[in-house]
Amino acid sequence: MTLVSAPVALATLDVAPVLLAQTSTSSVLLDALLTPTNITLALGLVAGAVGLFAGGTWLTTRRKRIVATVAFHAFHVVEDFAAMDEEENALDKVAKGLEVADSWLKANGWRPLKPWEQEAVKLEFASIHGAQKADVKVRAEALELALGAIGSTAALDEAATAAVASVP
Repeated sequence: MTLVSAPVALATLDVAPVLLAQTSTSSVLLDALLTPTNITLALGLVAGAVGLFAGGTWLTTRRKRIVATVAFHAFHVVEDFAAMDEEENALDKVAKGLEVADSWLKANGWRPLKPWEQEAVKLEFASIHGAQKADVKVRAEALELALGAIGSTAALDEAATAAVASVP
């Protein structure tokens, strides 16, 4: 074994970390990317994306309200046009309503309805139509009961008048 002088030994110890770093298995690019600043930036981006998807429900809630409002008004627009022009009653009211809704959304700076939103509008149309039919039915039954009560009272009055007239 040969003895190495002290200055040579110290120089070797000083160079050793540099040589070990150059021969390490990690790449230079990975070392450059894994700085504390870049790690913090990446974690911030991930947290922001999660926050956007988890906490960004205000946009979908607002969009849902707008779609419901547009469906309501489109239904009544189509019903009004159908009432004005009796010949166009054969047209598909739902298709015309979807067209009216899309045109209103585009005119007001919103994107057109997506397929699942179109299905929601169709359900809204069916719901409004069903509610109107139920309301008409309830009113007709109430009117029939009211007229029946008036008719039976009038019939009772005639019987009472006839009974009073027949009493000696």
